Amino acid sequence: MMPRRLLRSRAERAADKAAAEQLAARASIEAQRARDQRDLEHLEAEQEKLKVRAQLTAEQGRLAEQETEKRKTKRRHFRSRVSRAVVLAGANVAVNVLAVVGQVLALHLGLDWEWWAAVPIALATESLAINIGFYAHDKLVKGDSAWGLRIFSYAIGAVVGWINYSHNQGHPSTDDLAVVFGGASVLSPVLWQIYSAWKHREQLREQGLLEARAPKFGKLRWIIPSLRSETWEAFKYGVAEGVQSPEAALAVVRARNAAGNAADTIRDAERALIGVQSDALKLTLTHLAAVYHDLDGEDPKGTEARQNIARFIARFTPLIPPLGPGQWSPEPATEGHETGTEAGTPKETKKPSEQDNDHARDFVRESIRRRKVVPTALAVGDEFGFSKSWGYDRVRETKEELSAKGWTFPDEGPPVSPAVSRRVLAESSSRGTTRATAKVNGSPR
Repeated sequence: MMPRRLLRSRAERAADKAAAEQLAARASIEAQRARDQRDLEHLEAEQEKLKVRAQLTAEQGRLAEQETEKRKTKRRHFRSRVSRAVVLAGANVAVNVLAVVGQVLALHLGLDWEWWAAVPIALATESLAINIGFYAHDKLVKGDSAWGLRIFSYAIGAVVGWINYSHNQGHPSTDDLAVVFGGASVLSPVLWQIYSAWKHREQLREQGLLEARAPKFGKLRWIIPSLRSETWEAFKYGVAEGVQSPEAALAVVRARNAAGNAADTIRDAERALIGVQSDALKLTLTHLAAVYHDLDGEDPKGTEARQNIARFIARFTPLIPPLGPGQWSPEPATEGHETGTEAGTPKETKKPSEQDNDHARDFVRESIRRRKVVPTALAVGDEFGFSKSWGYDRVRETKEELSAKGWTFPDEGPPVSPAVSRRVLAESSSRGTTRATAKVNGSPR
């Protein structure tokens, strides 16, 4: 009899069967999912392959079109060069053939030479000038001067032409064509040199070594007087800057003219403003002179003050700088240096002497006594050609000297002489005494 634990119930077997079926179903699903994944990857690989194949086909088509276009361009260029060579060299070859025929007829008919001797001699004679012209062309292409060989080829052509003409002249068969044969021999080296020069310019143009042509303007612009100046300026600008477009050159010239007119307008306005300011300064100084005259009456110092004012105006009027084209305002002075000196180089170029110090103190003293103005340190330095600090020392020394003699120098206003200082002090003392007396007597003031 089997143990009880080895016996399985129907329910347990059913549960085991269900679990096995569930596991089999899950395995089937996983297998189907793996197959679907493989199919998807295969489909994506096929799509990528088709995409790459399409791109490769398009690239091959583009390259084939480029190659076809290159072949067409080469064929067009070749046909163009051949056609130009035929057109340009055809006349040269025809002239050479005509010259050789003339030489052969002259040798065979005129001098009774045999054909086998006349033909090679005629070819050698007519090709001599062309051979020298070829060497001239080779030197020209390599950048050397070819004038000597060209003139030599022209001289040989002239000699051969004269020979061709003289041998054919007078013979019954070739007398009428003597001039034609001689002219063909002369023109042969000339035409080949013209062809050589054209080829050389084509090579220079392909290499970008030729300057751009000047802008072309209509004849009416050169004829009409009001447009002639503008056209000439635009032509010069086009030549200088390599501008071929007439419209572009005219636009630049018109912009420059407009800027110049604006500069002239601003310069005239600045001059007018400077004139107004100068008139205002003159009026102010004249008013000060009149006030001084009213204060001092007919004292000689009043007349002297007016004369000093006139000299002051005459002295500073020329200092208004003229404004040139493009300079709308005077250039500011460099900080720490005087205007007109080089950067880093002080204006003081000599050591002041004691005599210079005395003259400077006299200058400051006269300015204070006659004009009632204390000159600035910068003005004193400029007057004698020294630095601002040197001028400050001279002004300070002069003020100390005059202060010891009774002059006063208020912070605002002109300096006061000793006589005026004593008068003002006396008036102040008198007003103070009167005010004190009135206060003692009880009468208000």
